[in-house]
Amino acid sequence: MLVEVLTLLAAGATGALIKEILEDNKIKLPSIAQGNLDLGFLGSTIIGAFVGYVIDGSFLTAAMAGFTGFSVIQNLVGKKEKQGNDIETIIRTIAKDECVDPDLAVRVAKCESGLNPQATNTNADGSIDRGLYQINNKYHPEISDADAYDAEKSCRFFCKAFKAGHLSWWNASKTCWDLTG
Repeated sequence: MLVEVLTLLAAGATGALIKEILEDNKIKLPSIAQGNLDLGFLGSTIIGAFVGYVIDGSFLTAAMAGFTGFSVIQNLVGKKEKQGNDIETIIRTIAKDECVDPDLAVRVAKCESGLNPQATNTNADGSIDRGLYQINNKYHPEISDADAYDAEKSCRFFCKAFKAGHLSWWNASKTCWDLTG
């Protein structure tokens, strides 16, 4: 029994480790951020072992559960807060960090995507506007789909563009976000 539990813990740890390396290229420790509990690598390891034990005692099941980790449990129990509020908090935090007006950054994102980091719009020319700030794949091929749909990376792109004097890239929605006219 002890050997089986240790094997499942190792499997859960393997899955959790793979996820942490693929997603963040570092191992996250347990933390509480913005009122949300993130058990990080340790939590994913324990969940992986538990799920593997309960379902079928399989190393593979434990590893896969370790990979999906604590986020699955949060989704199942409905622990996630409203997406829009979380996204707005992310935008405000990044904008402040980048010395960009947080209110402007939020207004532009609301007008462009309704604060939906997965927003997609296909244009008449076949190009695709992606993410919070509707980053166009034709005009910005250097931005991957993964980065365009990532709230933090999309916001950093907006802030960098704004500081470089490219706010006009969002002129199509200017009547929505511009408070001066």
